[in-house]
Amino acid sequence: MARLGCKCGAEMSNTMAPSKNNLNVYYICEAKEAIQNNPNIKLWDFYTGWDEINNCKDSFQKREEVEYWYCTECKRLYEVQAVSCGKILKTYEPCENKDIIMPDILCLDELIFLWDVEMDELLSKNDKMTLAEYLTQTTFPKYYISKDKKTIYVVDNVGCVRFYKQVL
Repeated sequence: MARLGCKCGAEMSNTMAPSKNNLNVYYICEAKEAIQNNPNIKLWDFYTGWDEINNCKDSFQKREEVEYWYCTECKRLYEVQAVSCGKILKTYEPCENKDIIMPDILCLDELIFLWDVEMDELLSKNDKMTLAEYLTQTTFPKYYISKDKKTIYVVDNVGCVRFYKQVL
């Protein structure tokens, strides 16, 4: 149970589940590696970071422990260090600059945003859904991050692009 205050003054919380403020962010390459290691890995196991079948309840993720928070008021995204009382590592704000052109997709890393609310809804319908099944669904929006990790591009189903820029 945690709370995080946003720069806009809103309070984000994960005390109610599913939380509209919590999300998990993965690189598509992490998802593909998880599927390569276990083609039948459940979406839930990937979402929570555990592959209970193959690793005897051992975490398969090799990443720093961070949490991701989304402010529903101002649309900021926060990357927060999970182990040190919620130190904010990165903040991304929506960018209104319409002059920015999205670079070639090959210059970007694709991300998967798994929203707490979305996972609750999906898994209530099919708790046995595999990660591979989830990835075969055409879902929008699509998320990409620049190689320098400072810009997130969000592409909707009609090709409109929104930007999030990292702020200090």
